[in-house]
Amino acid sequence: MKVGIAKPEWGITGGFETHLDRLIAHLRREGHQVQMLTTPARSPDSVDALTRAQHPSFFDYVGLVHRFEQLDARDVDVVVTTQPGSWAIDHPHKLALFYHHERIFYDLAERYQGVSGIDADVHTEACLLVRELDSRHFGTISHFLVPSETVTNRLVEFSGIDRSRMSLYLACANAEPRTAATQRRDRVLCVSRNEFTKRTQLFVAAAHEGFNASATLIGGGGQLPTVRRYAAELSSGVPVEPAPWDAQPASERVEVTVPDDPVQILGRVDDDVLAENYSRAICVVAPAYDEDYGLTVLEAFAFGTPVVVCSDGGGLVEFVEHGRDGFVVDPEPDAIADAVCSIVDDPELARRMGAAALQSHSRYTWDQAYLRFSEAVEIVASGARTA
Repeated sequence: MKVGIAKPEWGITGGFETHLDRLIAHLRREGHQVQMLTTPARSPDSVDALTRAQHPSFFDYVGLVHRFEQLDARDVDVVVTTQPGSWAIDHPHKLALFYHHERIFYDLAERYQGVSGIDADVHTEACLLVRELDSRHFGTISHFLVPSETVTNRLVEFSGIDRSRMSLYLACANAEPRTAATQRRDRVLCVSRNEFTKRTQLFVAAAHEGFNASATLIGGGGQLPTVRRYAAELSSGVPVEPAPWDAQPASERVEVTVPDDPVQILGRVDDDVLAENYSRAICVVAPAYDEDYGLTVLEAFAFGTPVVVCSDGGGLVEFVEHGRDGFVVDPEPDAIADAVCSIVDDPELARRMGAAALQSHSRYTWDQAYLRFSEAVEIVASGARTA
């Protein structure tokens, strides 16, 4: 069988791209041919500058959808659509590996409106148009593989997709343990891109509340300079904006020197350094808002490391059993710090929770993920809608 993989080309690696590479390798091991069906995620403006300035994200997205509509997929037997916009490709047999909508037009619409500066009426109209556009293309998808109840509920609420057209698909952690289990654990870790809704500044603020252990933040992203600035200001004692993780993102582009105490900010690192930090973590804090999937949680669990997540963390919360393999707390610096300290200050609790984390991770294997993915591809290729 020839399988087409529809995906916007963002020019980045890691995260979902690593996950997709695994699935492509699996398809080839199964004897299938794989054809990439890609288009640039962004292209030169097709509207005049004044029009586009009203809502750049809207015009970027509509342009992306249009480019997928123009792609020729007649040479493949089934198309696997991936990231937002790719589902617009024309084909009778489409499987959506569905992780998220372009969420600023859906459940993040109000939050985005509060930080973007876009006119409220313009954004409301843009949301209606995008939802109408997406829903038309969702109607041509045979089946959705979804990673969480959070995503399932969003498809039902906003697009009216029947649950019978969805099944749960749980990928595994990308990071793999590479150091001995006896590695000394001496830090509190946060691994995240520094972007809208990831709330890494919340981790920085919690570290300044006190973890009774050193803290490390790993990850790149467009807001990294702003997070560094915030950390430097906290360390120097100058007045800072309250709860900047809920405020309009700054556009800081000046790199500043940040003390390593109480939080070391490393930026993007290679896989070996990431694995080393996971293996040395007493616990991992994942402060993001309403995530679609708990990949960071699974990566921590793979290293036998308990987690602290926020109660509004969406898919992150779905993997955590409060008090057993992690803690679910309010999205406040003091609540996060208290949970971290309860693990750091009690080695026996940390040991028990770490063992429970490993046990939880054992439920999620690449073998079961590959099986679920292959079954869905075969069903969609046969032209049958699941019931």
